[in-house]
Amino acid sequence: MMNALIPFAFGALGLTAPPAAPALQEYLVDAGHSIVEFSIGFAFSRVKGRFTSSKGTILYDPAQPANSSVTIVIESKSIDTGWPHRDEHLRTSDFFDVEKYPSIVFQSTRLRQSGNGWIADGSLTMRGVTRQVSIPFHLLRPPTRSGADSNWMIMNVAGELRIARADFGILGGSTFNSWFDKARAATMADSVDIDLEIEGYSSDAESQRSSGIVAALERIRTSGVDAQISRLLDLKKQKSPAEFEPYANGGEVLVSALLATKRVDDAVKLSRALTEMFPAHHGVRLVHAFALAVSGDNRAAAAQFAKGKELFKPPVRDPNEKFPQVDTNWYYLDQIARTAIEVGYASAAVPFARTLAELYPSTARAHTTYGLALAANGERAAATAAYARALSVDPGETRAMEWRRRL
Repeated sequence: MMNALIPFAFGALGLTAPPAAPALQEYLVDAGHSIVEFSIGFAFSRVKGRFTSSKGTILYDPAQPANSSVTIVIESKSIDTGWPHRDEHLRTSDFFDVEKYPSIVFQSTRLRQSGNGWIADGSLTMRGVTRQVSIPFHLLRPPTRSGADSNWMIMNVAGELRIARADFGILGGSTFNSWFDKARAATMADSVDIDLEIEGYSSDAESQRSSGIVAALERIRTSGVDAQISRLLDLKKQKSPAEFEPYANGGEVLVSALLATKRVDDAVKLSRALTEMFPAHHGVRLVHAFALAVSGDNRAAAAQFAKGKELFKPPVRDPNEKFPQVDTNWYYLDQIARTAIEVGYASAAVPFARTLAELYPSTARAHTTYGLALAANGERAAATAAYARALSVDPGETRAMEWRRRL
């Protein structure tokens, strides 16, 4: 669907469509809209629960769905059965031993069609034990453009399986809970039914073209890039520095969109103007460097990358923030790097993504994106090293896990 939408969107603007997207489309699991539930017989009833923290990556091949794959990582300590006392017991070495085995991991090895649905064969690792399992699933919603503010591609998948807990060494015990004696343990079933509802999202190049970006592209097409620059300069006069600051990220995305539509000279001119409007903003400097690299001026690009690194100030984290978010500047820059790879600018994306990985060394996804750029540029060994670096920062970085095994 995405490949059909992109030419249409660009044709409507009278622009040249970018190169076709790679065969594999990356979907990240949206934990806030996904459910991993289980049910197990106990005494004369059943205990139900879920794991509340998970992440995952789906590499989807729209031309050959059987070539798709998935990696899911579940935080074992996030188990929630609705009773804190029981949950604490389940986290001990009597059951999941979460301190020693913090993750539950599923990686598919094969997808095969079964009637109207599919089966994902793969390895499930839990409590340090790996077993081969088969998960029947079906698409609740095939990849579809959301149409909401994000404009992401969304897919929804539902599946289920039954496993034997003894196969994974989850035997139960009373070391940490004397109440759970042998008599009570004997009433606990071995079979565990697991239900999965997974939502994945893809923030692809098309999703970066909001109505505002499309309108700006049209203005540039009809009136020239100088008119867009003048528009921004007028806004700068009308707004306070704090009010004008968000226009930096919007300008970065617009430069990326210009590059995707092959208006390279316009992208260089606009990005240069942005560096003058936001002289202390490292992000616009890096985007200008990227535009110069796409234009073939590698010497000027290198100078601008160096200047961007000089301007960079690491984000200050509030240790008391209850729900820490990713750094906004990194998010926009990372998206531009990924879009560059998608639309065929792999060579120019390499120094851009490398700079981001250097500036954000503790962000695993920055190293993964660098690996993607290297792989798209044919540098397999360097890509392998970048993925390894991502996994050293975060062993549960599923993007690196998925793309590494595709090298």
